[in-house]
This record gives sequence, structure tokens and C-alpha cells, in this order.
Amino acid sequence: MRRIHYDTIDSTNTEVRRLADDLREPLLVTAAEQSAGRGRQGRQWQSPRGGAWMSLAWPARQPPAAYAAVSLAAAAGVLRALRELAARSPQRFEVKWPNDILLDDQKVAGILCEQRLGGGVHADLIVIGVGVNVNFDHALFPSDLRHPATTLTAALDKPLTVDAVIDKVAEHLAAALNAFEAEGLTESLLTELRESLAYVGAVRSWTGPHGTVQGRVAGLDDAGRLLLDTTAGRIACDTGEFA
Repeated sequence: MRRIHYDTIDSTNTEVRRLADDLREPLLVTAAEQSAGRGRQGRQWQSPRGGAWMSLAWPARQPPAAYAAVSLAAAAGVLRALRELAARSPQRFEVKWPNDILLDDQKVAGILCEQRLGGGVHADLIVIGVGVNVNFDHALFPSDLRHPATTLTAALDKPLTVDAVIDKVAEHLAAALNAFEAEGLTESLLTELRESLAYVGAVRSWTGPHGTVQGRVAGLDDAGRLLLDTTAGRIACDTGEFA
């Protein structure tokens, strides 16, 4: 996989899209720091030195509809990478639906998936941005975080280099995407995600197109949607914000 590295950049997701015209092979863009990193819902992602900030441009080989659950495949890939790096305590990592990775209920990684449809010389493209908090001062986290955050080295009490994290995440992410393109959202992938899902049995909220509802997390359905048991019955959450 070709990799382009920057010392400082606005956003690896933005840059990889700039570079991806007529892309035929996966391209990984990394940066030591981002000045305008982006998370879900357009939120800014704090990206100081000491984090693994990367975006993978993936030329799509299936119709756009086949990638509806690609964020779950990406989450599984990142989860596998971090569990392998942790070695002794993989169960401490969980997936906060749809694509945050928690370590001891603190956010340690986030994933942003974007899709660009083809036209002219532009190939259909999946862009997967990943940010992993590896090793930096907790004082650099903003005070208004929606969810408590940590770094790998602090939580695991284990020295890790940014390059080691990037290499492992890129390896598992590519493998997960290859499998997803070939097989889709398989039962084994769903089982892995269900077993790693955070907050099962807890009461949480989901904000969708028609407002916010609360319910007890019941798992994932066969399409990878989050299931909430509410006072009005069980609902399947698709697009929206889970908190």
C-alpha cells in the first residue's frame, strides 16, 4: 500500500481526496498533526502530535449500495489492530456504535467514512479516516468532549510508537475492507461486533431525523443497525447520533 506522510496538514481525509483522482490502488495518507481534523457530524477532531492520524482511500469495486455498512467493517479492522497491540487485555476494547473505539469506556479511536461517487476520471472511492490517541498529554484534550477520552499508552501503561499503530491499523483495515467487499456483512463479522458492542443492557439515547429517544441497548440487527428497546417497542437505529 502506498503511503504519503505529512508533518502538518489540515485534514488527512481532505488531502487523500485531493490525491485520489483516477486512483487504482489503495492510498494511505498520514500526518504527525492535523489543524482541521474532522469527526462525525462535522465535529472537529483534536489531532496533536503523538496521535496516529490517517486516511485510507479505497477504490470501490462494488456498487455504492454495497458499502452501506462499511463503517462497521472499518470499526472491526481498527478494533482488531488495537487488540493485537494491547496483547494482554483485548477485552478492554469495545465498539461504540457505529465506529468509535473505547478503551475502559474512554474514547481512544474514531473513524470517519466517506464515499465519493464516480464521474469522469473519478473512480468510486471510499475514504476512511482513522484517528488513534497514542501518546500525548491529556491536557491537550478539549474540556468540552462529548465522551471521556484517553491515550493507548496511558490506559495500557505500555509504550507504543505512532508508526507501530499506523502500520497495524492499516494492515487490519485493508484486510477488513477486502473481506467486506468479497463477502459483505457476514454472520461472523456481526457476531464479532455484537460481542464487542459497548453499553449492551444500558439505557442510552439516539437522535435521529424525528428527534431523540431513549432506550436500552439490545444489540445489532442483521443489517448492523443498533437496536434500542424503548417504551414504544424495539427500534433499529440507522443514521443519526448515538450517545
